[in-house]
Amino acid sequence: MTLRIHSLYIYPIKSCQGIGLERAELVDTGLRWDRHWMLVDDEGQFLSQRRVPAMARIATELTDDALIARSDGRQIEIPLHSPDVDRMPVQIWNDLLPGSIVSEAIDRWFSEVLETCCHLVYLPESVPRQVDRDYAAEGRTVGFADSFPLLVVSLENLLPLNARLEQPVGIDRFRPNIVIEGGQPHEEDDWAAIRIGDLVIDLPKPCSRCVIPSIDQRTAEQDSSILKALAAYRRGEDGKIYFGQNGLHRSNGWIEVGQAVEPVKKPVPD
Repeated sequence: MTLRIHSLYIYPIKSCQGIGLERAELVDTGLRWDRHWMLVDDEGQFLSQRRVPAMARIATELTDDALIARSDGRQIEIPLHSPDVDRMPVQIWNDLLPGSIVSEAIDRWFSEVLETCCHLVYLPESVPRQVDRDYAAEGRTVGFADSFPLLVVSLENLLPLNARLEQPVGIDRFRPNIVIEGGQPHEEDDWAAIRIGDLVIDLPKPCSRCVIPSIDQRTAEQDSSILKALAAYRRGEDGKIYFGQNGLHRSNGWIEVGQAVEPVKKPVPD
């Protein structure tokens, strides 16, 4: 069976709900609008479901000129293009960067919804965030994703996991960008890259997983059995749990659901 793109997802606000797309544009930092915005606390430290699980209940929707965020019957409209007027230093992992604050009104809305003081920021175009130089050349950039522009997973990865769970889970638990179907579970572990049309996406590093897969991406309820099940067969020699591959695209362009995917396998060691 030919490997194909099963689904595409972006997560406009880091750690809030994602949006499924039929067609998506690859830009320098990954899929357009993916992790374009981020919530931070008063000290500028980034917020995620690891610290604030309720972020999973914030749904997002894109229109032609705005991002709409919804939670618990309330909603707010966030302009896609905000003036770069008010900045604050923000910390995401080891990167300290200037983030542009969208507005005080939007900060109040998120602070009330999450019951914690926070600010919505975006990364100005004039401020590139470098991908880890151990895996990427100088000048390769990423938005507010943890480390790489893309996350690629196989839909079949759910088969061995759900066989170990009382309640099956969906692929949304793993917050992928590109979901591929038609292969074997965790087949992407053996790929060096994938070709989609004229585009090539390198897969330089497997993705280690934190607590987020244990969080329901609609209700924010947590289930510790998911990570325990994964740990039984997906734990690496370093003790980390792996699911999916980080992706780094060589050029920009468009991809869409249903497109054929050609894997480039890793060289066999001598």
